Amino acid sequence: MSSPRWEPGQPGQPSQLSQPGDRGRAGARVHLPTVLRVLMYAVVGAVLVLPLARSAAVLFGAVGAAAGAALGARAARGPYRTVPLVLTGALVGVLAGALHSVLLGSTTFAGMLGPAQAYRAADALLAMGVLAGGGLSLRVLSSRRPLFAALEVLLAVVAFTQLVAAHRDGAINRPFELADPILATGGDPTLVFLGVGVTAAIVVTLTLLAEERAGRLLLHVSVVLALLALLVVTTRLVGMPTPPEGGGGLGLREGEGDPDEREGAPGEDGRGGGARPDSPDFRDNYEGGSSDVPVGVVIFRDEYSAPTGTYYFRQGAFSQWNGRRLVASTLPDVDRDLVLGFPVQSTAVREPPPLNAARRTVETTVALLADHTQPFALESPLRLRPAPNPDPTRFRVAYHVTSASMSADYFALLQAPAGSPAWSAEARAEYTQAPEDPRYRELAERILAERVPSDLRAFDAAKVFAITEWLGEHGFYSLRSQHASADDPTAHFLFGDLTGYCVHFSHAAAFLLRSVGVPARVATGYAIPESNRQGGSALLVTGQSSHAWPEVYFEGFGWVVTDVFPHESLDPPGPPPDPDLQRLLGELARGQSLVPEDQEQDLAGTLAGVIAFLPTLGWGALGLLLTLLVCLYLVKLYRRVAHRFASDAALAHALHRAALDRLSEVGQRRAHGETREAFAARLALQVPSLARLTAITEGRALGSARAGQVPRAELLTLAQQARREHALAFPLYRRALGALVPWSFLRSR
Repeated sequence: MSSPRWEPGQPGQPSQLSQPGDRGRAGARVHLPTVLRVLMYAVVGAVLVLPLARSAAVLFGAVGAAAGAALGARAARGPYRTVPLVLTGALVGVLAGALHSVLLGSTTFAGMLGPAQAYRAADALLAMGVLAGGGLSLRVLSSRRPLFAALEVLLAVVAFTQLVAAHRDGAINRPFELADPILATGGDPTLVFLGVGVTAAIVVTLTLLAEERAGRLLLHVSVVLALLALLVVTTRLVGMPTPPEGGGGLGLREGEGDPDEREGAPGEDGRGGGARPDSPDFRDNYEGGSSDVPVGVVIFRDEYSAPTGTYYFRQGAFSQWNGRRLVASTLPDVDRDLVLGFPVQSTAVREPPPLNAARRTVETTVALLADHTQPFALESPLRLRPAPNPDPTRFRVAYHVTSASMSADYFALLQAPAGSPAWSAEARAEYTQAPEDPRYRELAERILAERVPSDLRAFDAAKVFAITEWLGEHGFYSLRSQHASADDPTAHFLFGDLTGYCVHFSHAAAFLLRSVGVPARVATGYAIPESNRQGGSALLVTGQSSHAWPEVYFEGFGWVVTDVFPHESLDPPGPPPDPDLQRLLGELARGQSLVPEDQEQDLAGTLAGVIAFLPTLGWGALGLLLTLLVCLYLVKLYRRVAHRFASDAALAHALHRAALDRLSEVGQRRAHGETREAFAARLALQVPSLARLTAITEGRALGSARAGQVPRAELLTLAQQARREHALAFPLYRRALGALVPWSFLRSR
């Protein structure tokens, strides 16, 4: 019995049905974007899970995201409403979370797999379920509402951004799951993170261009790849990204501040010398001290423990009262213990501190990760000399410092008078000038009367300890202060709410001491707890460590740090130091390069780094390939069994598609320009039932009443007959080999 066919021109069928190639090109436009979207979801899913779980969960998460995207795209083309579909995806995620909790609490599950494997399996199922549900919901929304398509791009950007966010600002050891394998093989993780950025750009580009025609898509992607390759090559030539500029925080960057307050340091001839850092300014709601960006690393060549438990690295000092705050002095014989610039040869400090039993020499090496206007050195420096830059792609400059640092207890200062007999009258006046506000002297005298016993009032050290202790007990540390707009910010702080940060406390201490005749100044740089070394010789310097503190000159000792330690803080504590990054940068600063010495910064070195990373890269590529293959097999399986879940209206299409997929597996595909009817006629000898199945499918698609009346049982019988004919027409080995090819359905037309 011959199968009825609907010819062009019959009711319900437009005459252009048989136009060559129209349906073929439409099919190509449907398959390629779908595959690209599924692949994009798999990659993004893997990236989202990577920082949170082990490799099994990453793979399952990629499979879940891809499966959710494929099902979401299929469901979006169906007759189902959007809200139930989105809620279904959310329900899948909730069920995955519930299953995760049940499995983790199940002793049976743990007994079957072992505790560790059970935990990993539960995590893998959670990742797959949550990403499958999320992929389903997001793909449905973006397919039906173009506005939500932007969420896919945003998701890709967020996924890759959070993956490498910890690597920003010089934290080259993070994220650990990516950086550790590279560092262990002697590679530079920056290359890999550059590759992550390239991958992210490709994924986002494919997402944006996935709806275009295949030819134009390939052209656009080729252009993007060429530009990204140029970016990679250029970045490698000019060096890897470095931390942002970090002149020490507290407003000490070159070019800030008022022009009239950026005076040059005096040279040997009394005229202006090298550039000096600006004085610390008063700011409201100051943000600079909260940054944990690495700006340098200090290597201790000698074992040294600070008396106060804090290392002070002085960068600048300010002694001249300008009517508002202390700024760099313009007098030639003031602050001559400061370092004027980065050393180009061994350079001695003009007026070093006296060497006695209270001080000991300490050798350190400083390697700067960010530009500074002035070098900083462990107090108090005696000599600086240049050091070879251990890694020019990462460090800006390196130098050695010999310091004479305090080692004796501060009670050794008790009988030492403040000031130096060698000072000129102008220098002493500079160090003791205070605001004319009488409240400074009144408060200082009240503090001394309350806290210093009568038999100790003749000792300047007792005055210093009393004033700094009073400020520490009564002051509140906070970066959220409101004193900058006052004519005298220090007075507004000191005689107001006593709430401020180090600039306020250091100025208040200096002015109170000066009001009772004790020479004092404000120094700036970095203050880092000794405990941060954690037993090693390297000490990481970050922007969070930037600090200002008061200093007092004691005869026989030189300038001594007399810091104020507020007992109460209104701000939360900063992040703890990263010991792994400190150790890693310390090794780099010692010259232990991540790349072997004979391969530094040349093509051979770059190739060696890439080759060293190939095993890790290979496993990652293998994981992505396996994820893609699994996704393709899942889609292929779904297309083969979709008729079991199809409605009566969609049944003919699902059966016809499955028949075409089987034919594609054995190399029988519709040619370009060939209609589906012509294709079925060409295979009439091998699969005669295909002609009637094709006619019914085309008729239903075009609204034919006769095609729509074919009962479901007849369609299933017809499809079963087509499968039997297919099995008889083509040998088993050919069908088996075709079934193993995961992408065969992509060529089904």
